[in-house]
Amino acid sequence: MKEFNVTSICNALMDILIHARDEDLKDLGLTKGIMHLVDSQRQKEVLAHFKDADATVELGGSAMNCIRAMAHLGLKGVFAGGVCQHDEFGYKIEHRMQELGIKSRLKHFDEATGSCLILVTPDGQRTMNTCLGASRLYDESIVPHDDIAHSEIFHFSGYQWDTEEQKTAIYQALKTAKNNNVLVSFDVADPFVVRRHQAEFQKIIVDYADIVFANEEETHLLYDESYENAAKKISDAHAIAVIKLGALGAFIRRGEETYKIGTVPTTVVDTTAAGDMFAAGFLFGLIKKRDLGVCGNMGARLAGDVISRMGAHLSSQVLEDLKTL
Repeated sequence: MKEFNVTSICNALMDILIHARDEDLKDLGLTKGIMHLVDSQRQKEVLAHFKDADATVELGGSAMNCIRAMAHLGLKGVFAGGVCQHDEFGYKIEHRMQELGIKSRLKHFDEATGSCLILVTPDGQRTMNTCLGASRLYDESIVPHDDIAHSEIFHFSGYQWDTEEQKTAIYQALKTAKNNNVLVSFDVADPFVVRRHQAEFQKIIVDYADIVFANEEETHLLYDESYENAAKKISDAHAIAVIKLGALGAFIRRGEETYKIGTVPTTVVDTTAAGDMFAAGFLFGLIKKRDLGVCGNMGARLAGDVISRMGAHLSSQVLEDLKTL
């Protein structure tokens, strides 16, 4: 057995969640439902717009959300990223990881710890302003090669395609994973990211990926195809295609096997981290050697639970349900 269940390199961020109106997004010139990369000045301007609003602060970052959920499910994880050694957000990230039993491979920088301002509209959609800060400064020196080699899964997201140094680090990690028979899990992350890196992401899927997570819009941008045809292309590359379809559930394909996964009835409050939690549930099932249909249902349960409340929080009930499923 491997020492760790999952290792990840990703942006180490703190999420700041605020309720917003569609009019607020229009006034700020934000496109609803996607992630916007911003600098610290722009982040301050948008926060000033909501200076009187209540805010919820939570550990964030795509893969961090996934690892955190898996830690709650009793799995052993390792997380590598970049934070500031001297600010409150950096301290909170390290302290929370310690609480959850996640092995920290954080590197410290002089720049402020990254943050993600998440504006949640009444329909539950989230629009993100991400100021990467210190999280974008890591390079290949941060790659925990030994931890990856002793893990069952290496999980990463397309959000890491921000700088050449980050990309180099991920490619080094991918080589280590492949050389040690570690499964590679790739969440393509966001339409904004896929639009910029379509060809490179296609090549990563062919060369490295064993599991690929994407939503319907992302698969269309990735292959200019329907999600069914995109899933076949991913499957033809010898990876498991996990296509998240929102209110329509999910579609999974491995080789000629296909699975349609239904949704869990819930009231949508905030869609933040729904995809990350789906990935966590799916990977948990895979590690527990459940069939792909059960893995998909586990992902759907976590996604349905997290969107029923503000922020990336899971209920103790759904965690217990998955442990006994």
